[in-house]
Amino acid sequence: MNLRRLSLWLSLVPLVVGAGLYWLAWRGWADDFGAVMRTWFPGNTVAVAGFPYRMETEITAPALANVGPVTLSAKAARARINRGPWRPELTLVQAQSPQIIVGLDTAVRAVLTAPSALASVHVLDGRLERLSVSASDAAIALGFTAMTIRTGTFEVHVREQKPGAANTESPRLPIRGQMVLSGTGVRLGKGAPLVLAMEASAHGPARLIDYARWQAGGSIEVGSAVLSDPVGEVARAVATLVPGGAAANSANGAAAPLRLAGTIDTVCPASIAAAIAGTPPLSELRLRVPVRLSFEGSIGPGVALRLAGMPANLAARPRRGQLPACPRIR
Repeated sequence: MNLRRLSLWLSLVPLVVGAGLYWLAWRGWADDFGAVMRTWFPGNTVAVAGFPYRMETEITAPALANVGPVTLSAKAARARINRGPWRPELTLVQAQSPQIIVGLDTAVRAVLTAPSALASVHVLDGRLERLSVSASDAAIALGFTAMTIRTGTFEVHVREQKPGAANTESPRLPIRGQMVLSGTGVRLGKGAPLVLAMEASAHGPARLIDYARWQAGGSIEVGSAVLSDPVGEVARAVATLVPGGAAANSANGAAAPLRLAGTIDTVCPASIAAAIAGTPPLSELRLRVPVRLSFEGSIGPGVALRLAGMPANLAARPRRGQLPACPRIR
């Protein structure tokens, strides 16, 4: 072997050694990832692949559940789960035929199903930094009404907020969590396809997972919930939801409802009123200037809302006759 060829082989030694060391490191990360997956899904076979960029496994019929005052459970026909070698706190999931259930003190319950979904879960030091779920052609069933919500596209992002120093001058308790929700082609029951955008935050004396402590003064603030159609904004609501509290529970253990109050700015007030009352939809032209309605009541296990502020001269108010009529809300 001449010196030139020997020199070439020697130059490859660091590369081979580096690749071997990386393989050993990746194998260790993969073993840790596999151990976590076996803890999450006991009884399932876990085979880790994805070298060199990620650790990945496929689970048949996965199911996770956190049962308690705050319920969060998920299951699917099959899921592909992966992590990056340097991001053990971030888990990505591709799920087939998923079902996700979220409940609050059994009074409020939402069940989401879809043909498929993508999710990312970022947990750091035992705190949910971010949970994101996106799905298409989803159906959402709400436990407090028989109405089903269907969507073209749907995204929800949830973040647990670590509160800063307490502000003794503010009547609002520290923020504990945030949620951003958006959807297109959203149909409320038999309503027209709408665009939904909502932002909400949870405030309270403790984390939401400690519901018994959180509900003592806790609240959910809906900063904005907007329904739009291709013409423009149909309605914009803000609201505050407050847990009924343990004292409101009946002797047989029934859940206390959530009390809520808020306002709705809308160019289609009669349509909004019909949707809330559950009466047949009507034909209505859009107002030139929105009106503000107020509402209050409770949800869970049923819905009881009272709407106020409907103008007495509504029929005489200027309308946008050149635009399409108000959409059917539900």
